[in-house]
Amino acid sequence: MTTEQGFKELKSQISAALVKTTRTAGQIANEDLAFQRSINPEIDRSLDRQNKRLLSLVQSLNKTATAGSDNPPPSLHDPESVDDGWRSIVDIVDNLLEKADACLDEFTGVVKKLTPSHRNQAPTTDPKKPLSTREYRYQNIPKPQRLFRKVPTNDETSPFKPLLQSKPNAVVSLEQSLVSAPARDGSMHYNHPYEQEIIQSTYPKSAYVQDDPIAYPPFESTTATWVDTPEAVQDMLRDLKNAREIAVDLEHHDVHSYVGLVALMQISTREKDWIVDTLVPWREDLQVLNEVFTDPSIIKVLHGSNSDIVWLQRDLGLYIVGLFDTYHASRLLGYPKHGLAYLLHRFANYETDKRYQMADWRMRPLPEQMYGYARSDTHFLLYIFDNLRNELLKNSDTATPNGNLIDSVRDLSKGEALQRYERQFYDAKTGSGPFGWYSMLGRSSSHFSREQLSIFRAVHEWRDKTARQQDEGLFHILSNHSIFTIAREMPMRLPDLLGHCHPISAAMRKAAPELVGVIQEARAAAADGPEMKEVVKLRGQAHSQDDTALASNPYTVNHMPVANHTASISGNTRSNTLAALPISQFWGSTIGIERTAILKSPSFNESGGPCLAIPLPPLTAEVYEKNDVDVSSGLAIEPTKAGARAEHQYTKKRKPREDDVFIVKEVGVSKRQKTSEVQDGLEPVLASDNLDGESEQMEIQLRDPDNNQEAQEKARRKQERRLEKKLRRQQRKEEDLQKMVGHELGTIANGESEAFDYENAPSVLHAGQEKDRGAKVKKGIDPYAKSLNAPKGMRKVQKEGPGRSITYKS
Repeated sequence: MTTEQGFKELKSQISAALVKTTRTAGQIANEDLAFQRSINPEIDRSLDRQNKRLLSLVQSLNKTATAGSDNPPPSLHDPESVDDGWRSIVDIVDNLLEKADACLDEFTGVVKKLTPSHRNQAPTTDPKKPLSTREYRYQNIPKPQRLFRKVPTNDETSPFKPLLQSKPNAVVSLEQSLVSAPARDGSMHYNHPYEQEIIQSTYPKSAYVQDDPIAYPPFESTTATWVDTPEAVQDMLRDLKNAREIAVDLEHHDVHSYVGLVALMQISTREKDWIVDTLVPWREDLQVLNEVFTDPSIIKVLHGSNSDIVWLQRDLGLYIVGLFDTYHASRLLGYPKHGLAYLLHRFANYETDKRYQMADWRMRPLPEQMYGYARSDTHFLLYIFDNLRNELLKNSDTATPNGNLIDSVRDLSKGEALQRYERQFYDAKTGSGPFGWYSMLGRSSSHFSREQLSIFRAVHEWRDKTARQQDEGLFHILSNHSIFTIAREMPMRLPDLLGHCHPISAAMRKAAPELVGVIQEARAAAADGPEMKEVVKLRGQAHSQDDTALASNPYTVNHMPVANHTASISGNTRSNTLAALPISQFWGSTIGIERTAILKSPSFNESGGPCLAIPLPPLTAEVYEKNDVDVSSGLAIEPTKAGARAEHQYTKKRKPREDDVFIVKEVGVSKRQKTSEVQDGLEPVLASDNLDGESEQMEIQLRDPDNNQEAQEKARRKQERRLEKKLRRQQRKEEDLQKMVGHELGTIANGESEAFDYENAPSVLHAGQEKDRGAKVKKGIDPYAKSLNAPKGMRKVQKEGPGRSITYKS
């Protein structure tokens, strides 16, 4: 018997059984079941047995349908539980129908599954059934990370150790690179394995030559190569080694993964495009690409590489030496926008579809639209690089020390490549961390009570724990908005909780009863918990202690010499701006003070006057002269070349004069007081007598150019007059108050009280009318006065209604 005949026989048997069951169930109406149960106990027991049997069958079918997927089957223990788990049953049926639809399409040949023999062909989808935007973003796909060689557990507390198994293009050996060092908070971490290689790298000479852009191959008539086998990786690697520049981009997914995972990697040369499947179980073997990625003679062009650098280290163990970030190039050129979509439109006249930016890139095979979107990210990028390189060279000023914009892009790109991935630790007590509850609380204007704050912290901790256990994204479990809503409303029952959570994921629906218990326990324990202001205060003290520890810790930053500057690269944060600045000739070593001291310095002094956040150096005459030695730091200064923009050049050429006036804006002074002082001839000026080498602060005083004593005496007399007027007004008020109180007390003491004269008393209800009774009322303008004098129109004719009419004679 063939497969087709067997399927037809099975179909006929199932149809006959369903028809029989439906007819039997329709013999007794649903409304009569309770009546039949009451009059016949045998029917009652029979119905209970059938209910139990049907529930057992449905439970078994649900378990079979959800095997190998992320959707857990609902628990059906009684008929009432069917209503509670109906939504989950509908999801399971929808998933089965989608799988059946996909299998039928594959069976009929509409969709062909990609194999290594078809990797040169772009995936296709059924053009009659295009996916909607929601279907692109939300896919029910088994988690591919469960098939990795190293399945993520999300509970590691040790520092992240680089995944490198070998180190090609090494200046320092792998064993010497993978050493631990203290971090800012005192914990240990591993150094960047390619730190020295990145610092010492330079662009090849071709990057400093202005040349015509090389045209890209036609996008419509070419396709990308799908790479999902080790053999395909080796074929791609051979072509990449012969290129001078390559373009790289990544597609990331973090909805159904706690830390996220790289789903695709796109690589392009001048002639070819590749799309690498990075969800294969042997994904760590892609480290062979370090032979190209760490070769400084090959320029790696990326756009917005801040996150890509960290993702490559975390998932694939890949590092980049010789990075050119087109994002930094567009910023240096002053473009109005800096996104990749803008650069594609500007140089390639190509419009990207934003629908696929947040798509679920775990889908296999990829739909044709998503395949084209991923390919376009790198197909035009090398052509964009050529145009940016030419504009950077055109706008460079090689006469100045830092005028070469290509070198500026190189230094900024080095800062991106020197980032390190570190695991995200969660402290439930203090709420620290990038996704901690304290950072959420600081960005919100909500003010919680003691109970609400306790629930907020407990729900936030529960979300992090649940996401780690189920390997789901934090926001897929519960959004930040839902956490704030739950904390404000404090739901104590399951229906109330689900009413405040939007959207509700399958993981959230499964763990909702547990969350209700967490909320109840947090509310009961709120009596012994802190208030919101106490948490903020303690957190502020902890920050102060951390800043003090950082200031005294010699391992606060790792210094990296780049272009005679001092930059700090630690973790996946950006460079410290103050540390990256060169030594100023004017400020000298003053700029070298700790960052925390600058941030903590007050804006005003004790007397309420203005105060500088950074203290001024001694303003001696030597500062304004051309010297070969920096008077602030004692370091030798190179002579300024012709045409160079020297620092504070206007200060050097200007000679100090004794009659110069240094005006400081006063804070907290009213406009009326300022006007009076200007009229009196007073000006805030800088005391030039105090400009010596030993003074550390500048005194500000008020003086008149002609006669300082006379102006001071005039101001003193004016202030005395103001005080006298104020005292006289105060005395008059006190005298009036004493007279009124004395009169009332005397009247009460004598036992006499004047009778109220109701006749002569002013009216209360018609106070305004009596006040204006004798006044002449001004007649207003009537805009319709002229229209009233016009001739009247014909009177309206009364029409007779239906029915009889009677005429009366007089």
